[in-house]
Amino acid sequence: MQQDVPEILNKYLQKLEGLADPELVKHALSVYKDAYEFKPSKEQPVVYQADLKSLGDADWPEFPYNEAFKDQGKMLLNETRNLFVHAQLRDYHSYGIRCNYGTVILPSIFGVKYDLTETSLPWCAHLESREEVIALIKKGIPDPYAGLGAACFETAGFYMETLSKYPKLKNMVRIYHPDFQGPFDVAHLIWGHDLMYAIYDCPELVHELLALITETYISWIKKWKNFVDDNGEYSAHWDYFIKGGVFLRDDSAVMISPDQYEEFVKPYDQKILEVFGGCIHFCGKGDGFIKSMCETKNLYGINCSQPHLNDFELVLRTTREKHIALVGLVEAFIPEGDTLGIIMARVKK
Repeated sequence: MQQDVPEILNKYLQKLEGLADPELVKHALSVYKDAYEFKPSKEQPVVYQADLKSLGDADWPEFPYNEAFKDQGKMLLNETRNLFVHAQLRDYHSYGIRCNYGTVILPSIFGVKYDLTETSLPWCAHLESREEVIALIKKGIPDPYAGLGAACFETAGFYMETLSKYPKLKNMVRIYHPDFQGPFDVAHLIWGHDLMYAIYDCPELVHELLALITETYISWIKKWKNFVDDNGEYSAHWDYFIKGGVFLRDDSAVMISPDQYEEFVKPYDQKILEVFGGCIHFCGKGDGFIKSMCETKNLYGINCSQPHLNDFELVLRTTREKHIALVGLVEAFIPEGDTLGIIMARVKK
């Protein structure tokens, strides 16, 4: 591609501006609200899963991840490529984009190193010893602009400045919070596999680290939300609208016992949700903690990305008892004729 990135940006953002439908997105949000409130509705929020090549207009650039990691314009084009897909599908997409620096952002703010892979998201290089963990804790809350923190704010600023030239996109596109995972996941990234031994050997030290991560998470996200003007009751995350302000990740929680979830995961998730409200994602099998998770206050949605690995009748029953929406649930697991509280992910045929 011979054109400069600014020229390419203008060309394709003009195209997206022409397709964008503010009334559709406004209507979509109202349908999402009914789903989160478990109100009967004639419609269900549906986001289609489709490849751009299968659509009528497939003309949109896509850059290798490592190129986009180092170039704000390319990152914005990669992020808005997904919006272009859903603008053509005319589904209930949130028009959400992010500063896509991967799961290593919060560890990097704490000074933990990371490595870029050849074509995918960066990999965290965890600390080598418990002494290093102690030293990290003693430093306290880090500078929010340390590590990749500054890149997130700078890229979000670039997004906002660029999109300000396109009236519809300026008001429709939501820059949701970067991938901050959840406190226990971040502890796992920082500490590495030794964390699983440490919860037996030195649980007090694990709690100290989790408390620091949680405090840093809350402080940073408050700063972020003020910067991008995202303090409403509903926000965007991934392809969806969510009730609340954060989408926590509890992938590492599937590797510990229910009692350990109660001690090392839930209290720290709860502290964050008390401030922002929001949703939780987990990969893998969450049968051991799903009932307890659904007791969390200010939890409005759960994304169970691998329902086939779970006792899904338990997941469905427990979330419905607590009026917690299932976000991005694939169509095959939705009870026939019973879509209350479900935000569907459907493959476009």
